[in-house]
Order: sequence, then C-alpha cells, then structure tokens
Amino acid sequence: MIPPDLLGEIRRTLIRQETAYQCNAAEETFSSVWAHSCRVGRIARHIAKAEGWNEELALLAGLLHDTGKFACGKYRDGDVPEEKYAVRFTERLLSGTVYERWIPMISQAILSAYFEGEPTNDLGRVVYDADSLDKMGHMGIVQFFTKQTLRRRFLDNDTMVRISIELTYAHHAPDTLKTATGRSLARERSLRTRRFYTELLEEWSQMGLGAFTIVEENIAGIVCILVVPCACACGGRIRLESDIRDVVKCSRSVVMTYGCEDCGFENVYYFCLPNIDGLPPKP
Repeated sequence: MIPPDLLGEIRRTLIRQETAYQCNAAEETFSSVWAHSCRVGRIARHIAKAEGWNEELALLAGLLHDTGKFACGKYRDGDVPEEKYAVRFTERLLSGTVYERWIPMISQAILSAYFEGEPTNDLGRVVYDADSLDKMGHMGIVQFFTKQTLRRRFLDNDTMVRISIELTYAHHAPDTLKTATGRSLARERSLRTRRFYTELLEEWSQMGLGAFTIVEENIAGIVCILVVPCACACGGRIRLESDIRDVVKCSRSVVMTYGCEDCGFENVYYFCLPNIDGLPPKP
C-alpha cells in the first residue's frame, strides 16, 4: 500500500541513522560468549551438585568450554576446530595454577562432548547438559533473539523460519541430555519452548505480519519440528521439501527448501541436528 520509492527512503533513513550510532559506539566492548560461559559454568555447578560431583571443577569447565570460539579473531575459520583451540587456552590459562591437575579432565570433557560428539567422562556430560539447558526454555528464547540480533537478523519472517532449530532441539532434549538432572530440567523447558513459539506465531499471524504453521516432519526416521510459511508473499501456495545431509559445519543437518508454486520464489535453510539416537550415519 506504500509507494516503493517512499518505502525505500524510510528504510534507508532508519538504517542510516542506526548505522551512524553503531559506528560512534564501535569502541565499546562486549562479549556474548563471556555472558554465555558464565551461565553455563553456573548451570554446570548446579547439575554437578545435584549429581554429587565436583562443583568447582564443573564451574571451571563451563567457563572454559567456549574459549576457542573466536580464536585468532575469527569464527570457525581455518583447519583447527574451535574445541582444539579451547584445549590450548585451557592449558595456557590453568598451567602453573592450583587447577593445573584438572587440565587433562577438562580437555577430555571439551573434546569428547563437542568435537567427538559424545562426552566420555562425567565432567563432559555436565558441561554438555549445562550448555544445552542455557539454550532452552525462557532463557533459551532470550538467547535465540539476542543471537539473531548480534548476527544482524531482526524480528521478521526469515527469523520465524529459524525457530525450527529451537523447536527441534527442545523436542529431543529430554532424551538427548546426558545426566539425570539435565533430562529432568529439559522436560519442563521443552514444553515452555514449544508453548512460547506457538503463541508467538499466533500473534504474528493475528497482526497480519505473516502466517506460519508448525509441522512435525519425519525425516529419515528423525522427528524435526519445522516452522513453514503458509503462503508466499504473492499469495501463492508454498511447497516444502526436507532432507538430512552432510554440511561443513556439523555432521548431519536438516535442509529445508520451500518455494512458491506460483511465482517461483525459493529459499533454503539448514540447521545442525542434535546427537539423536537413530540419526543416519555419514556415508
């Protein structure tokens, strides 16, 4: 209903003003990874206490688990996996301290839980669950939208589609977490996650911002919870195709391809799957 030239000028004005503000604030420092690591450390300590394990060790491992994420000022770049960088930072930070004796245990926990995909010690299981729980329930919802904003994605229809990963992980969390305490916490958080996003999509539709449906898709024997547009912007019917494939970032991923049968619009979105029993092995 708004003429394209006026709509474009409004968009450019808003972006120009906010970009100027961001440039003026460029020297401010912040770290979402530090905030996340603090939470993971505390959640790990909570789980360790409930399980009767070493709380201080769990706290420290949670604080260190993501130290390799932005190694050398890059994000998942190069031939060295971030987990191996995290082990290097763990050795550097703890050597010569009273915690030096814990370096092998923390390193094994980080490598087995993330790089190898299956934690092989109690510490790895605690950190894996703490990391997962930070991304679930109301806390996880806040993290999802914060992360989207940091990646320059804001509240729009593209973001609605990305809710698929949150719903899929929440659906499987009660069965995939590694400790009894973690699984117990995940059951309630899984319900909260599904309830919130269902109501969000209902509000989105009521305001005329876009219509989406939540689809439970069985892909190669794995249940995936997908958020799919009900119709294209042109009004045409949406066609959904889904598959599980190998990608560079992780071992197996869901690939969603949805397109309009009328105007030919097509979009592809993929996300890594959690470590689910029955997940088809890599060929």
